[in-house]
Amino acid sequence: MNRNRLKIIVPILFFAIQIQIFGINDKAKIDSINNQPRSNVVSNLRKSIIIFEKNVKDAQAINYKHGEAGALFNLGIVSYLSGKYDESTEIFLKAITLFEQLGFDKELALAYGEFGYQIKRRDLKKAMEYMLKGIGIAEKHNYKFDLSSMYNNYGVLHEMNNNLDSAAFYYRKALKLKFEFSDLEGIPYCLNDLAGIATMKGNFNEAFKLLRQSDEYREKEKAGYGRLDNLVRWGDTYFQKGDIDSAIAKYSRAINFPGAGEQNYLARYCLEQLAAGYEMKKDYRNAFINQKKLSELKDSVLNLETNSKVAELEIQFESEKKDRWIAENNLELQRKSNQLLILLGFVVTLLFVSFGIYQYQKQKRERIQRELELKSKLKQAELERKVSEEKLRISRELHDNIGSQLTFIISSLDNLTYGAKEDKLLGKLSRLSTFSRETLNELRNTIWAMKNEDADLSQLILKIRELKHQIANHIDNLSMQVNNKVSKPVALTSAQMYDLYRIVQEAVQNSIKHSHADKIIINFFDDDPGFTMEIKDNGNGFDLQNANLGNGLKNMGYRCKEAGCSFEIKSDESGTTITCCLKVI
Repeated sequence: MNRNRLKIIVPILFFAIQIQIFGINDKAKIDSINNQPRSNVVSNLRKSIIIFEKNVKDAQAINYKHGEAGALFNLGIVSYLSGKYDESTEIFLKAITLFEQLGFDKELALAYGEFGYQIKRRDLKKAMEYMLKGIGIAEKHNYKFDLSSMYNNYGVLHEMNNNLDSAAFYYRKALKLKFEFSDLEGIPYCLNDLAGIATMKGNFNEAFKLLRQSDEYREKEKAGYGRLDNLVRWGDTYFQKGDIDSAIAKYSRAINFPGAGEQNYLARYCLEQLAAGYEMKKDYRNAFINQKKLSELKDSVLNLETNSKVAELEIQFESEKKDRWIAENNLELQRKSNQLLILLGFVVTLLFVSFGIYQYQKQKRERIQRELELKSKLKQAELERKVSEEKLRISRELHDNIGSQLTFIISSLDNLTYGAKEDKLLGKLSRLSTFSRETLNELRNTIWAMKNEDADLSQLILKIRELKHQIANHIDNLSMQVNNKVSKPVALTSAQMYDLYRIVQEAVQNSIKHSHADKIIINFFDDDPGFTMEIKDNGNGFDLQNANLGNGLKNMGYRCKEAGCSFEIKSDESGTTITCCLKVI
């Protein structure tokens, strides 16, 4: 066992020995284990999982609900960092339920914040909702120390949503609080996140300065997780700057860092970046080796069954809260109904029988009407559930069967390409590999649209920004902007999401291939009662009157109308503009 692991395990073992020798009572023992420093907990995940699983059982054995909730909270964190995302979700929802029942607002705020941060890559919208719940509770009670971490994590969500100014705002708020409390463990996390914002804005000197400050704090830490995180941050900054050799060196050190194998997400991320870096250097052998290592790790984030399980658990959690609320209100309604019945009986006795009959018939009609409405709603809900299940089944079939087959074809073609010696054969294999990857990407886009039944415009814009980053990785001299000026949320069906995304994809391809544009701007404007999507380029343009419109333009028009939009195209020597206007009723 290496020295770094001993540094983590020794404090935990010392805790256990101290409890046995001095006879600390059971509740104090459970609390002591739950209140260990976060750096010790996350630096040895396997050991921590065993310890907190036992702590949960010990707390349950003596019916110590507070200790059980705290142990579940820690177990949820280490399960998530170990890559057990569905288990982590189930554990966290149990912890949140217990904290709510016990009325521990501080722990509840932390649990909401931590859970929201964990699901950010699965459902960003829901992640922000959970984090805002936690921040709201913490701000209400002025839990300033806890807010320092929650503000920082909330900044990460804004960064993922490409709101860089908002992200920097929350990072600075968090850093100010961490300096106020001399939180030596939390300060470097804030510095790293601010360095990431500087990197995305192209301020690399500022980013390196912040990372060096962070390293100074990391060197004082006993646990190794912080230094591992910093290595990855350095690699990301070099990668964005274009210094691929330095980035590869940092990612390689991170992969071989003691304990890195237990950090499932960081390990997968480093392998992915190494594969991309070597591919950019045209070192296809090392790119293939790292890609192969990456494929051997279980990627639970993208697993459809896992996401389905997460959604199911979240629904169960919300349903449980609603059921409890309904039960409490039913008791209150029952009490009030009993009082009303007594009063009604007294009034009926004093007045006349006909009035009583009238009231009885009226209540009966209302009850029948409510029952009919309830049955209608139940039928509608059942129909929607069956449709949703069928779409999920189809998307799973596409992913598991066609997706896996295409992946196998791509892998086989890559292997053949690697071993091919004839230039002609190598060219054909490369074209087949590229075509297969494009087909797999189209399949993933289709699955993405099918899964987003209750979607909105923000998800479409997020997908278009992903397309922008994909294109930027392959075309150097192309400037592509995506501007969202829509001030209100706009709901979209999965079919509308798919059609509008395809229109953008086709328009961008036409601009690159045919008009030789070097600048593309995609704008979204308010247009009551809906919005307008505009795609502009500065290419050669063409004569609309005399040009023979190809299938691409015709398909864009068809998709636009299918999505319920009006379609317009303008083109001259200064470029081409395509407009889709959606009216929401």
